[in-house]
Amino acid sequence: MEQSTKEKNTRQSKRNSIYNNETVRQRPMISFEEVSKKYQNGVEALRHLSFRIEEGEFVFLMGSSGAGKSTLIKLILLEERPSSGRIYVNTQNLEKIKRSQIQKYRRSIGVFFQDFRLLEKKTVYQNVAFAMEILGASRAEIDEKVNITLSLMGLSAKKKEYPTHLSGGEQQRVALARAIVNGPDILIADEPTGNLDPENSSEIMELLMKINSYGTTVLVATHEQGMALESGKRIIRLDHGRSLESEETKEVPPSAADNHEELPQTEREQMPSESLEITKKTEIRKEEREPQPAPVEIPIESVRVDDTAPAQNMVNSREDGKNA
Repeated sequence: MEQSTKEKNTRQSKRNSIYNNETVRQRPMISFEEVSKKYQNGVEALRHLSFRIEEGEFVFLMGSSGAGKSTLIKLILLEERPSSGRIYVNTQNLEKIKRSQIQKYRRSIGVFFQDFRLLEKKTVYQNVAFAMEILGASRAEIDEKVNITLSLMGLSAKKKEYPTHLSGGEQQRVALARAIVNGPDILIADEPTGNLDPENSSEIMELLMKINSYGTTVLVATHEQGMALESGKRIIRLDHGRSLESEETKEVPPSAADNHEELPQTEREQMPSESLEITKKTEIRKEEREPQPAPVEIPIESVRVDDTAPAQNMVNSREDGKNA
């Protein structure tokens, strides 16, 4: 019992530096190894795709319609299973996750979309709080974390407003707040600026950069090349289900290497996820980090975050092969 409690506290203490302003050393957060996906209708969405995204990285996923971006996200969320190859997310081999374990697995992933998906009859505060309520969080915990998150999004003055009274940029910030309020290790943004004007698009990107600066791994699927190039972040380009390296792609620093890559395949699968977790948080030295925009001065208190995530993190099912 004592060991179990200790392990639980370790997992919770490492989760969500958004609230305690700490960063953690890098480790593989997402790893695709020769992954292929062929749908029943014959569409081959991904072909022998391999890449790694380190813990704390900010990565753009780019490609035209049909390049495989949507399928890749579905595979990460376990909405689809690969036809071949292996996928590791947060040290877990997704092949070994059973259907009954998927909801628990998704708690460490936040997702938000270009169409907001807000509840129109709930206020800004209620929309964000709902993501915690459905998981049984206490009222005091909900109030504390929702207010911190709304402050981070610059929405404190709007928390009693309804979505229909907000601008497009404000609605997108509410959706982003809802995606991160439970403290995900990974944030997936699917075309987050697709419905926004340039000014609001820039604001959303700045917020994503800020969230990433606290240690959250961020994956942004987009077709907006200019935005990706201006960011200076790494780009994974997909073309007909294959990965193409771009000139703008940055090399992962040597410090990002770890045991996940070095261990033999069979040995890595047998290791419990707890043994691969990082239990000591330290700030990444300035020279080891990507350049970040000037931080917004927002007081953020240390708050413990549950090992949970909103139901909104799940991507709605789409037709097989469509927009792959």
